[in-house]
Amino acid sequence: RKHHNNRTFIMSEASKNDKVTSEAPDAGNEFRETAAGIGLAATKALLTPLMGLGLMGIAANDAIATGVTGAYYRAGDLLGKTNEEANNATAVSEAEYLKASVKDKRVEPTKVEVFDYDDADFSMLRKDYLDKGVPFILRKKDGAKISDAHPPKEDDGTVDAGNISVLADKYGASYPGIDEIVKKLLPYTIRAHWPLWFQGNYKSGLAHVDLGPGTCNFYFMKRGEKDVVIAPPEVTRSLILKTGIDNLHIPGSAGNHDYLGKLEKYYRFTVEEQSILIFNNSGCLHHFTNIVEEGVNPIALSVRIKHAYGSESRGWLNLATNAKVWWNMTDHLMNLQSNEAEIRKVDKA
Repeated sequence: RKHHNNRTFIMSEASKNDKVTSEAPDAGNEFRETAAGIGLAATKALLTPLMGLGLMGIAANDAIATGVTGAYYRAGDLLGKTNEEANNATAVSEAEYLKASVKDKRVEPTKVEVFDYDDADFSMLRKDYLDKGVPFILRKKDGAKISDAHPPKEDDGTVDAGNISVLADKYGASYPGIDEIVKKLLPYTIRAHWPLWFQGNYKSGLAHVDLGPGTCNFYFMKRGEKDVVIAPPEVTRSLILKTGIDNLHIPGSAGNHDYLGKLEKYYRFTVEEQSILIFNNSGCLHHFTNIVEEGVNPIALSVRIKHAYGSESRGWLNLATNAKVWWNMTDHLMNLQSNEAEIRKVDKA
């Protein structure tokens, strides 16, 4: 959140005649802002160990939950890449990643299936799609409206153009048309944290896996369209990823799809307005690119529901052992607690 020093204008004897003003700082206000900054840092320092304890518990829960229901996966796949370079993901540079090519030729993307919002078999979707890390889309016939959900504040894209605006909504915010789908697919779980609105005038962030509680993402397109790439869990586990603010990502992937040649399998599709994309965001690499038409920027809502099955094992390790992640998560949480949007550079998100 940006702070701007207030300024007091003082008229000098010479400038009174010329109507010219000189600017002098308000020392008292600067002191207050400095004290506030120190207080904020101290608060973060106090909260970070508590955040660490909480994340350790989440990591243990996700590891156990995935292990117990891991009959769908081979035991080796559950562990993902376990070499030092992959687990110590913060040490991986963009150059090192680009050298780690596992393929010479890009494969054709796999299609994502679209199911009728009103007639879908939700028991089948949970068993054969959601629990296996297979993404799918729900859409009404003829693209009819699913929900009137809207962000608390709308970003017109004129401020901080080129960056991503992430705005947290109230934890208990009601989204008719979306909440019903959540209850049908995952009736016995809860939201992992605040729903997030993604807005702004930007192309795309990084190809990444979300770092946090194991979740299933109910991604609703309020306005516009997005080009989406999703890698299945077994492919994601084979990739070398770098640890970011709250993600594990492919370095240098913001604004491009150069990495697709390294994926043995991936889904690529367009998620349209008034559609719900449902996928495992904590176990599948994913990458969203805005499709901007006639100057209208897309608006999307991310509702993340606790569902540990198939989550990325490197996510558990970072949550349980990485103090830098604890600090970043504390900072992220405090930013989301404010009523303003968090502005993120595309090469960080």
